[in-house]
Amino acid sequence: MSVALTSVKDDLAPKLVVDTDADNTPAVHVTAGTGSLFMVEIDATAGIATTDEPACYVKIIDASSNVTGGGNSSSIPELVLYAPIGEKTTYVISGGWAFSSGLSFWNVTSAALSSQTPPTADIKVTVLSS
Repeated sequence: MSVALTSVKDDLAPKLVVDTDADNTPAVHVTAGTGSLFMVEIDATAGIATTDEPACYVKIIDASSNVTGGGNSSSIPELVLYAPIGEKTTYVISGGWAFSSGLSFWNVTSAALSSQTPPTADIKVTVLSS
């Protein structure tokens, strides 16, 4: 997993976060502060949809530490975003989704809370936030 935080010259969403291989290991406190989430792009074009793995789910939580992604002790996501494998999906959040602790996320192959299976392909997740 490789996560990069970049400053963007924009009053609306000055932070650009790119995780080039989002998986079941949480990317924790990626914005290094509080703010609002305005856009999430899930690029699953590196994969090919199969019967066993038709989609992936990016799970997002307002937390800056102690985040676990999947299994019996998993953190409970506040947002779950669906993306078909083999496609690029973008979510725009009008007005933004405020997070007060920190922005953390992980990516698995099922919407189920207990899901801990990472996608087989590299999934790129891009986030714009304040």
